[in-house]
Amino acid sequence: MVTGDTSALDEGLDNAMKAVGMTHLTAVSGANCSLVLGALLLLCRRCRLPRAPAAAGALCGLALFIVLVGPDASVLRAALMGAIGVAALAGGRPGRGLSFLCLAVIGLLLAEPALGTSFGFLLSVLATLGIILLGRRIVAWIPAAVPRWIAAAVAVPLSAQLLCGPVIVLLQPRFATYSLLANVVVSPLVAPVTLLGTAAVPLVVLLPWAATFLIAVAGTFSAGIAATARFTAQLPGSALPWPEGVPGLLSMVLLSTVTLAAVWAVVRPLRFACQVRKAHAVTVALIGLMELRLQHIRRKGSLDRGRRRGRLGYCNKTSGRDLGWPSRKSGQHAPRRRTQPPGGT
Repeated sequence: MVTGDTSALDEGLDNAMKAVGMTHLTAVSGANCSLVLGALLLLCRRCRLPRAPAAAGALCGLALFIVLVGPDASVLRAALMGAIGVAALAGGRPGRGLSFLCLAVIGLLLAEPALGTSFGFLLSVLATLGIILLGRRIVAWIPAAVPRWIAAAVAVPLSAQLLCGPVIVLLQPRFATYSLLANVVVSPLVAPVTLLGTAAVPLVVLLPWAATFLIAVAGTFSAGIAATARFTAQLPGSALPWPEGVPGLLSMVLLSTVTLAAVWAVVRPLRFACQVRKAHAVTVALIGLMELRLQHIRRKGSLDRGRRRGRLGYCNKTSGRDLGWPSRKSGQHAPRRRTQPPGGT
């Protein structure tokens, strides 16, 4: 989970994590980089460093973390996205974070155009976009009595999952029923594993006993993550079939929207009830307008039929041929014309 090495991962655990949508925890992603960067920022602020030196120190620590896990293209993208996500959450200005994300995406696509066809790059961008657009809003919805770290532990995976879900069903046309629940449950456990495991790496050489202690503690948290994956994967209906292609994508978008609305309704029931009343009033008003419109149309149709009542429609145009009817002037019959039958008989 710290370095992204899955060579020693048990096959059964690997299948369980795939079934519940937790494979991103075994790869170096933007979540790992954002945790490292956020912890370094908090540590620098605790030491009462000004904002600029604190940012510089955190970026240096992030660079060392990249060297530790390997400066691959995916790791660099994850570090960049994680830095943008943390900046958006810490700065309190989602608009600025969105601007940074757009600049980063444009720069990466110009440097490597092949990323435009990479699902990994798309998922990374969508996860960061979800944190920027929805992360702070979901945290703000949660009551103040709940500790902020718990609120963030729920908001970050939820916001990322809501935007990544439609793309994931394109790759795997199945619905991981307990994916969101499992990721929310293990989100408080991911931070200790990442931070303690990262801190243990340099201590392996300097203080081996301290590194052993940190690794043991981190291993306890990772065991909790593995147990959650195995338990949720064995629940009934953990992996349900899902429509493929565009229908599956659209249906997942609808489900994500409904999920977000349900979360808002649960954490803010009074405001939800107020919005329901407003929606009901608007619906009643629209129905009233439609009824008035229908009554107007019916009344107008009745008036039009009344105006046409009692009139006899006829045509006063003649073809110029006299068929032997009485003449209007003389009152006599006009001579009929004899026509030759076909064939001359």
